[in-house]
Amino acid sequence: MRKKSIFASLIFMVIQAASVLQAQQLNPVGICYVEVNNSNMLNAGSYTLQNTNRQLFDVAIIFAANINYDVSKSRAYISNNNNVTKVLNNVDTYVRPLQQKGIKVLLDILGNHQGAGISNFPNREAARDFALQIAHTVYTYGLDGVDLDDEYAGYGNNGTGQPNSSSFVMLLQELKLAMPDKLITFYYIGPATTRQSYNGDAAGNYINYAWNPYYGTYDAPVVPPLNNSKLSAAATWIQNSNPQSTSVATLSTLATNTKNDGYGVFMWYDLNGANNANYLSTGSNILYNENTLLTGQLYSWTQGDACDPPLGLEVTNTTGTSAKLNWTGNGSQTYNIDYKPANSTSWVNAAANYSGNNITINSLTLNTDYDWRIQTNCSATIKSTYLFAPRFNSGSACGTPSALKSESYLGTTTKVSWDAVAGASAYNLQYKTAAATVWTEVQNIATNSYTLPALTGSTNYVWKVQAVCGGSNTSVYSAESAFNSGFAPVQSPGARSLSFNGSTHYLNAGQFNLSGNAVSFEGWVKVNAFKPGFPFISSVMGIEVGDSNSAMLRFGDGNLANNKLQFILSFGTAQVKLNSVTAFNTNAWYHIAATYDGSAMKLYVNGVLDASVPVTGNFTANGILYLARNYDNSRTLNGFLDEFRVWKRALTATEILANNCNVPATASGLEANWKMNEGSGNGALDTTANTHFATLINMSNTNWNTDVACAAGLSTKDIASDKNGVMNVYPNPVKKGNNIHFTIKDSSAGEIVLYDMAGKFIVNQKIERNDVIINTQNLSTGTYIYKINSKDSTIKSSGKIIIE
Repeated sequence: MRKKSIFASLIFMVIQAASVLQAQQLNPVGICYVEVNNSNMLNAGSYTLQNTNRQLFDVAIIFAANINYDVSKSRAYISNNNNVTKVLNNVDTYVRPLQQKGIKVLLDILGNHQGAGISNFPNREAARDFALQIAHTVYTYGLDGVDLDDEYAGYGNNGTGQPNSSSFVMLLQELKLAMPDKLITFYYIGPATTRQSYNGDAAGNYINYAWNPYYGTYDAPVVPPLNNSKLSAAATWIQNSNPQSTSVATLSTLATNTKNDGYGVFMWYDLNGANNANYLSTGSNILYNENTLLTGQLYSWTQGDACDPPLGLEVTNTTGTSAKLNWTGNGSQTYNIDYKPANSTSWVNAAANYSGNNITINSLTLNTDYDWRIQTNCSATIKSTYLFAPRFNSGSACGTPSALKSESYLGTTTKVSWDAVAGASAYNLQYKTAAATVWTEVQNIATNSYTLPALTGSTNYVWKVQAVCGGSNTSVYSAESAFNSGFAPVQSPGARSLSFNGSTHYLNAGQFNLSGNAVSFEGWVKVNAFKPGFPFISSVMGIEVGDSNSAMLRFGDGNLANNKLQFILSFGTAQVKLNSVTAFNTNAWYHIAATYDGSAMKLYVNGVLDASVPVTGNFTANGILYLARNYDNSRTLNGFLDEFRVWKRALTATEILANNCNVPATASGLEANWKMNEGSGNGALDTTANTHFATLINMSNTNWNTDVACAAGLSTKDIASDKNGVMNVYPNPVKKGNNIHFTIKDSSAGEIVLYDMAGKFIVNQKIERNDVIINTQNLSTGTYIYKINSKDSTIKSSGKIIIE
């Protein structure tokens, strides 16, 4: 009952605030979007009406911030590119002058192909978290509200859920609770338009204005209970060289219809730095019976500097009076960290120019909610905007478990663990799929680890744990930790590659953050056919979020031959492209490698340096990494991939040549290694501990192929006997269908590999306990050679087994 009364009061406040606002503004209200990637916000204040000297635009919208997704925490967060960052970090220059003229300034927020948007928050907790991020952003930078835009979310990417019926309304309810005195507007597009009602409450109860998003058309949004006075049926793209912009004749029609039909809002998009007074007058003469004059100066725009805040924000070790704030840090950057009680408006600085990835704050109040935020210092003058962390409770004297870890991803089970809490007698654990709303609870776990059972393979999960310190004295739950359950292990039939059809087949390897000053891509590729049409691109692997966020390897480009290799990295707002000298043939295997070491980008073909270009500084590449695809399906690969790897360091020419078919899973700097030998199933496994599982998209078992670049081989020394007594094999011989046991006595052993007598790779089994079992049901009778490899791929033991 209390919540309903709060929402009812808020609805009244929204209506009352909007009425006051409307009385001070034009009729219809003028809405203006400024694309800050190209144009200066200040131009929105340079146009006034000739007779009354009123501003033409009542509301100016910063276009646009994004909704990104932190896979490590299963969390949607606000991401600001270099130009939005420039505006927000310099609001005194780009925002305050507009507000002083009576113009309201809003921030537009829309999706970014990462699976996160306003329509798929799985529960109220997630909706509240994002609403608080918006509110903190609005208040921190002194804005007047937010514009919600349900485009480009890429729902379902990164294991996120599809749009649901509750998300949009829950977000609006929480948003109005968090910032009742601010504007909320709706760019009427996407799944949110059909998901406006939940539990008898309507989205329109919390929205001040909404408008048609289709430029050059006249079609009023349907957002009950908003009436015509709060809607714009017209959508005008201010005329420029873009063919989608709105002609003078169409503008005249849109303005006339708006006036005749009594709509109280008129939306203009993409105000640039040119003198648009004559064009704008076409609309203002009809809407307000006045010409528009350019009465202020026209401002040019220079691009801002890229600088991102860290991800992985969580709180651990809450003791009631202290808490440890954690993030995924970059050793070359420093951070500014603030915190405050949730009911306070004043932030307390915890540290400035701080190096590291965690800090402990003290003197907290018991059982009190707190907010915290973090900002990156990329240099003495270049800073990110703030990223606002999930709200946390300081807890009681019973410490909150920390250092949450997951491992041994076997599809249906995953082992989780955490640091022991002093004084804890037991632990309670909760887990669920990332898309679920109900937690499964496990109580009274006696140790600080637990193996989660009955999981669904290749599924994103979240989990959290609390300490029990006796009786009813429990800690607050830890922050949520995320993992992917992985693919159930398959028994490899031998060396394999993956084939792709050039239209719908590709691999999604999930979220990577490769940003920094060193990286390497490498692997084997064989192309069946290069792309014959513009832009002639066949993607091999990489990240492509935009010109300011990319790292990729591909064949072809708009002005490059379709059979030449191209290595791309983003530095600041532009891409540096390195093209190969070699022209590649079809139906031939090539080993390709691309490296960046902080001073040069290099391409290698079959281990030989092919091309290089000098470049320095940090590049930005943070997003979903695909293999055989980037951007869209028109740029997929028609051919084969085998043995692909990602490194967070620059390989040397010697390393590339010597290790093109095999590297240790624990090799320094190795971020991901897809051997592609599974032979069946819906995923390519990552042999490293980072578990970057690559999901097969639109593919089946027929895509696993015996046409391979690297075939396994054995030397006579590989089948030497076990001289060190590190293991025992029994029974041997073994009857087909029965289990063969490997008892391992060496903790450094990492894997068991079986070959047939011709040296063909048959089975690879990770060693995760002392007794390893391999079932022989799918093996033919005969003699096999086994090798026990250490975790750095040296041979610990080898011998023969016989299957009868």
